[in-house]
Amino acid sequence: MDLDKRMTLKDAVAKYIQDGDTVYYGGFQIMVPMALTHEIIRQKKRHLTTIESSTDVGGLDILVGAGCVTEIHSAWIMNWYVKAPYAIRRAFNKGHLKRYDISNFGATSALIAGFLGIPFIPVKGNIGTDMPKHNPTDIRFVEDPFTGDKTTVVRAWRADVAVIHAQKADRYGNVVSYGTRGVTDEFGAMGSKRGVIVTCEEIVEPEEIRSDPDRVIVPYYKTLAVVHCPYGAHPSACRGYYGLDIRFSQYQGKYERHEELLPEFLNEWVYGCADHAAYIEKYKAKFGQEGLDRLKPVLGFKPKMDVDYGYHDPACWKGVPLYSDDRLKAYEEALAAKKGGK
Repeated sequence: MDLDKRMTLKDAVAKYIQDGDTVYYGGFQIMVPMALTHEIIRQKKRHLTTIESSTDVGGLDILVGAGCVTEIHSAWIMNWYVKAPYAIRRAFNKGHLKRYDISNFGATSALIAGFLGIPFIPVKGNIGTDMPKHNPTDIRFVEDPFTGDKTTVVRAWRADVAVIHAQKADRYGNVVSYGTRGVTDEFGAMGSKRGVIVTCEEIVEPEEIRSDPDRVIVPYYKTLAVVHCPYGAHPSACRGYYGLDIRFSQYQGKYERHEELLPEFLNEWVYGCADHAAYIEKYKAKFGQEGLDRLKPVLGFKPKMDVDYGYHDPACWKGVPLYSDDRLKAYEEALAAKKGGK
């Protein structure tokens, strides 16, 4: 059986994201799946519901502005460099978008519940706030069966499919992420019903992944598609590969701010690019290679702790007799004699 899950961005989105799906949208200020965002827009996916803890750089904003998303469950959304998700705000104010707000801890807990396969999870931090009043879809009151006190719970969030960006993956779909990353990507991905589409900076050999298993956030059996996609998080950052493109985030944000201008941005940077590679080439043509060079890490930062996972071969006990002593032998002989007497 062929377990190779590599495919193009276009094919992955076409095959695994359907109109009406609930999508876990990855990233947390960095590692935002922007290449996937653009491809979802290009393919004009419709009536999507998104769940996420927090996201940034305008990815979700342009998804809404392009008409792909009609319902959002989230704790925090912002293009930090223009201070607001303008397309989301316009769509919500016009009644085109359902929006369900929840706390950061509530959103994280909801995704953990989905990951664990439980229907809900207690979150006391909602008590005393207006969140249960305005978001009864995600937050409810229950009686604590141990104390009788009133507490709040959040329902489990489980997406149909998750979209994330990571540093590395192998061809089978074992996904590696490290450093600052989407703090809920592991939970959102593992809790998804159908699986995960991942874009990554590098596709490496399985032996490299197996050498450091603690960095694997998604194992192969949960992955639907692996897409080799350098700069797949741009203009957000990918730790160890490139930093946040502040100037492009500001540039995009100016288009997000104005309803009449946003379609022009989409026409040039999304619909006008055949794929993500074309998007990067357009960037270099308009702003220069130096724009990308500026994002490269200038200071290597590696852990000082040298970790050796080691290996213990159980075969080392072959031929070694069982440990025993006189007390154990006497006890075992007495048990045997007792059984023999019966």
